[in-house]
Amino acid sequence: MVAAPYCKDNFTLGTLGVIGPTRMDYSSIIPIVDYTAQIVGKILESMD
Repeated sequence: MVAAPYCKDNFTLGTLGVIGPTRMDYSSIIPIVDYTAQIVGKILESMD
C-alpha cells in the first residue's frame, strides 16, 4: 500500500492510496500518488 494525505488550509482532509501486489514497482508509484494528492489539495484550495 502506498498512501499520501491531501490537505486544505494545512488541515488533512483525507488520504489518497494505491493498494497493489507485494512486487509492485514502488519507485514509480510513490511519486505518482504524492503528486496526485498534491493536485487534489490544490484543487480544494482553489474552491474557496
